Amino acid sequence: MSYIELHACSAFSFLRGASFPEQLAETAAELEMPALALLDRNGVYGAQRFSVAAREQNIRPIIGCELSIEDGGILPVLVKNRTGYRNLCELLTEAHLRSEKEKCAVRWSELSQFAGGLVAFLGSARVARANASPARTFGVPPKQSFLKTKLECLDGTRKVRDGEDAIANTRDACATQNSANRAQFLIDTFRRENVFVEIQRHFLRGEERINRKLIDLARAYRLPILATNGVQYARPYGREVLDVFTCIREHTHLDAAGKLLTRNSERHLKSDREMRELFRDLPEAIENTSRLTERLAFSLENLGYEFPEFPVPAGHSMDSFLRTIVWFGAQQRYAAISAKVKRQLEEELALITKLGFPGYFLIVWDIVNFCREHNIMVQGRGSAANSAVCYCLGITPVDPVSTHLVFERFLNESRKGWPDIDLDLPSGDRRESVIQEIYRRYGKHGAAMTANVITYRGRSAAREIGKALNFSASILDRFSHLFANGDFPHTLDLQSQIEQAGLPKEHPRMPAFVRLYQSIYGFPRHLGQHSGGMII
Repeated sequence: MSYIELHACSAFSFLRGASFPEQLAETAAELEMPALALLDRNGVYGAQRFSVAAREQNIRPIIGCELSIEDGGILPVLVKNRTGYRNLCELLTEAHLRSEKEKCAVRWSELSQFAGGLVAFLGSARVARANASPARTFGVPPKQSFLKTKLECLDGTRKVRDGEDAIANTRDACATQNSANRAQFLIDTFRRENVFVEIQRHFLRGEERINRKLIDLARAYRLPILATNGVQYARPYGREVLDVFTCIREHTHLDAAGKLLTRNSERHLKSDREMRELFRDLPEAIENTSRLTERLAFSLENLGYEFPEFPVPAGHSMDSFLRTIVWFGAQQRYAAISAKVKRQLEEELALITKLGFPGYFLIVWDIVNFCREHNIMVQGRGSAANSAVCYCLGITPVDPVSTHLVFERFLNESRKGWPDIDLDLPSGDRRESVIQEIYRRYGKHGAAMTANVITYRGRSAAREIGKALNFSASILDRFSHLFANGDFPHTLDLQSQIEQAGLPKEHPRMPAFVRLYQSIYGFPRHLGQHSGGMII
């Protein structure tokens, strides 16, 4: 059985991953990996792109997430089935709704409600985080108090070393007890067969001490061990980008970042041979990656979709109510309903019923009615103008029958997607009143603004890289003034543009700047809000 990486994140972890989902899929294919799991931090934003790219590379995509927990820990989870995907999305929604933007914290107490269909990892990330902050996480004294106690009664380097040993021993004891508590909690919450102890090896000091305790923990609680590489970039050179992202996230620069930066370039996708060599003493940790993958049946391809139901008057179904208002609208639109119009409406209504779309048409009709009643300009556009049903509902203003438009451009049985009815609304307060009405009708769990992914373009990428490389503020300001429109003119090469801002081509960091700019351009920067797109 081949090694399968079950813990990778992409640039859609926003400053915590340094490769596009497509780059991860391509690299996995080059390494002949049969499957790959994407676990971005606190969201599934890159899942669709990853799934499409992976299937194109004949890689089976596995979906998961790194959940930020309320006490500062991280809980990686994988999706087993459709129930798991639904639970993961609901859990993330609950956490984001109560959090500030770009912050998200899942509560331990709510995990049991959403644990169905998910697999959880207990491992290095959790223990490493605990070791980094024993005073806050476990309620033991901070490092300074240990050193102060020792130094008050002892002196010399031996005494300092004793103090550090006391710190390490206390941390280890606290981490071990904490991990044991978490292990039992995860077993009770997710069930034993859905909990794995995750082991990673990145040639870091103190890493093996943690791993040995995790292995002992796995054996004590009869949990399987799983090898992962905690991937944050596809290839080793992605470490440069990740270091810049770390500086951006921590508001510092490379000259001052110190231990905030990764210590080596080991968090890249590795081959079966490399991972087997790393875990030659734990072959079952490699084999378990394939065994677990066989249990993860979920795919976004079989997610399925159901349109929302529209509330209809007593005695009606959505199909019958749609038919009633369409024929009423036809009487208003046409002086006389010809045989051609009648035939077209019957054909369209039959197909809409067959495909299960009446609720969609009714929801759009309802929004249009609200706009008409409140004197707000609204008009459907695009291929919806080819539909006589849309015309009779008042969604579009063009009669497709008299103008000989082809309905199948809008909707047909062989179409893979769904009908697309775009509504144009005026900007400003009038559009906002429609948005607020939709919120009022469907509630905060039933309606939301569509998100945009804001990406690094020319000016933003160059400015952030310049800060990370510790370029002077005057250079960055001149650069922004020279190229204020976001992207660079194509008449100059990048080095010439930077030189105009006051950085000579001979500057020792110029090659790094150009290399990083080319790598980061187009990466996700943060989520923004679409000006008018809504999800109901």
